[in-house]
Amino acid sequence: MNGTRKLTYTAVGAAISAVCVFLTNFGWLKVSLLMFAALCYYIVFVKCGFLHGLADIAVSMLVAFFALGITPLSSAFLLNALIFAPFSVLCYFIRKLYYTKWQTALIRIAAMIVFANISLVCVWFTAKWIVTIDIVGMAANIGGYPVLALLFTFMALVFDLLFNQLSIRLCKLIK
Repeated sequence: MNGTRKLTYTAVGAAISAVCVFLTNFGWLKVSLLMFAALCYYIVFVKCGFLHGLADIAVSMLVAFFALGITPLSSAFLLNALIFAPFSVLCYFIRKLYYTKWQTALIRIAAMIVFANISLVCVWFTAKWIVTIDIVGMAANIGGYPVLALLFTFMALVFDLLFNQLSIRLCKLIK
């Protein structure tokens, strides 16, 4: 793929991702829009390479912040920065680990469990000290942090399974 095409993929991916992050603040499909933003990041990673993927994430975050007026403390911006953008980077590195073979599936599941728990800790401390969200009270309502961690890990595994299947199909469609 030539440089112009890579730059075009990066710019289009950044624009679509920024719009998804922006729309997350107003819509009720928050996770699905952020998943689509992560999918845009991942496609740029796969089609154009690691550096273009990182540029896509950076440009998307800057466009969402400056052009679309999203504050750095908005929930969409923070979730994208703490969970979905790093998730797309992780998926790029484990893209050859499919769920179709049990050996690779176990490795992918282990990587996702570690990632989910690190992400939850980042969100926990961010919500606890930076944002005025009472995450400790919310966690106490469902049984405390361990229950929250189990639920989040389960959701992350389901999310990764869906993301993996969708990304395989979309990467085949995009030339």
